[in-house]
Amino acid sequence: MRHLHLLLRRCLWLGMLLAAGTLHADPLQLCYDYGCAKQLEVEISEEARDWLARLFEHPQDASTERSQIQRAVQALYWLSAQNSPLWHDKGGDRFDNDADGRMDCIDHSHNDSAFLQFLATQGWLHFHRVDPIVRRTRWLVTQHFASHITEQDTGQEWVVDSWFNSFGEPPVVVPLALWKEGFSP
Repeated sequence: MRHLHLLLRRCLWLGMLLAAGTLHADPLQLCYDYGCAKQLEVEISEEARDWLARLFEHPQDASTERSQIQRAVQALYWLSAQNSPLWHDKGGDRFDNDADGRMDCIDHSHNDSAFLQFLATQGWLHFHRVDPIVRRTRWLVTQHFASHITEQDTGQEWVVDSWFNSFGEPPVVVPLALWKEGFSP
């Protein structure tokens, strides 16, 4: 029954693709320098789009798709840094100093969500939907933000959080409930 559901979803997606012609993505709107103080636009080349399409070509299950999401977000950051200072970013906020390109969790959650929305718009996410950014508050003053996905079949919620790691490393993908408890790798 599950395979039939996936087949129907793929046929629907293929029909929409053929009806709409070639999918075109507007430039991604990203930000950096803490609190989205600076913005940049990133065009996704046809070669990058083809590589990403191949990455998501054979979705096996939700767990595999989360691994594909990690690789895709990592690759999209590398692509974005080709013409921007994003590569200066260090994990967390402690080691960024005043580097141009530094990102806090607001920047990361915005960018990660933009990447996820791009993947969803292309029709590559088969097991997850992209949800609004989530926030956790600890000790009444400390807040942390992350992008948010939900597994469609189970309703299990996850965060995709690239803030913890330095530039170029894959984001952390963990259950929302664990992240809300204060998860830190």
